[in-house]
Amino acid sequence: MKNDFGSILERRHNGSMKWEAPYINKRFHTHFQTEDQFYPLFIADMDFKMDENVQKRLMKFVSEGDLGYFHVQDSFYESIIQWYDEIHHIHINKDWIIPSIGTITSLHLLTDLFARDQNILIMTPVYGPFYNCAQIGHAYKMPLKNKNQEYLIDYDELEKMLKLHQIDVLLFCNPHNPGGKAWSYEELNQLVQLCKKYQVMIISDEIHGDILISDKKFVSLIQFFDIYDQIIVSSSPNKTFNISGLSTSFTICKNEDFNKQFNDYLSKLHIGPQRIGIYMIETVYNEGKQWYYDLLEYLRQNINMTMELLETTDMKIMKPDTGYLIWVYLPKIANIDQFVIDLANETHVLLETGSRFIDNYEGWVRINTATNSDLLKEAMMRFIEFYKSYK
Repeated sequence: MKNDFGSILERRHNGSMKWEAPYINKRFHTHFQTEDQFYPLFIADMDFKMDENVQKRLMKFVSEGDLGYFHVQDSFYESIIQWYDEIHHIHINKDWIIPSIGTITSLHLLTDLFARDQNILIMTPVYGPFYNCAQIGHAYKMPLKNKNQEYLIDYDELEKMLKLHQIDVLLFCNPHNPGGKAWSYEELNQLVQLCKKYQVMIISDEIHGDILISDKKFVSLIQFFDIYDQIIVSSSPNKTFNISGLSTSFTICKNEDFNKQFNDYLSKLHIGPQRIGIYMIETVYNEGKQWYYDLLEYLRQNINMTMELLETTDMKIMKPDTGYLIWVYLPKIANIDQFVIDLANETHVLLETGSRFIDNYEGWVRINTATNSDLLKEAMMRFIEFYKSYK
């Protein structure tokens, strides 16, 4: 029996950033009341209720009444190993995995540990917190090349950057956010070989890797561990199963010295994952596969519908390979931040403005399609009509 993703999950009145009027009003300069109709397609989480089987197991776990101090059990590691083997056909070892708190927080901790006051490179546009992480050291930015609505890495330029600025760490987004690109093996291999040549550590955010919606394959940098041992992957099922509110993740790294340093660092700061988060990662990986497969089917339908509507305009669409986000260029918009605010006030459609992705963003918006298809269609019709008449 397929899961029902068409029902709208009620997310008002519970603190959801995506649906709370006070937060929206502050961010979009609107004046919504809580019960007003609006169309939040900005923050990257989903409006779908969790898998019923997973929810029952969570309720049973909480009903047992034990949320005290704990050790992470072997079953947690085994669930990750099994997921990567079944979904991505990648073998990982238990001792490569370190439980941590949220994925982006882990990026902050890793850069603080390994790159404080060092030279850090990011490729733009990219998820905004990457720049915050990079500022722990000396941040350098390199633009991605947009060829026929696909981001590419200029490897000649990358080598110049690595050499000229003596880059110590590359913060990399795989798959790419906001573009949704699943980097190919060949692309990643060139990247890894250059980083190996100049002894640049790679810290890779791979949180969108599970949500593969195209025919392309997701290639994790885990697959290059045997080629280069200075790679750390940060990931979790938080996007896949919409459990970001639990702020629990894990890192995967083959380098024993790096893992010891990170474990010691977390211990020193008394930072560790929370018990429910650990339980939920194990549970969604073990019990959520059918929900996951049904989710992918629903997201593909939503993305296809959205693209078909947008293709009736002069907008340029970067078709995503992964995730539920669509990166869209609006040719006639000079000030994208003002456009997004005007769109929100006039149509109640809330999109993510390009400026939240650091550089190379002017004219771009990001659309979250992980919601009820009827709500999404209505929002897109409002967006398109407003865009066509916007001056």
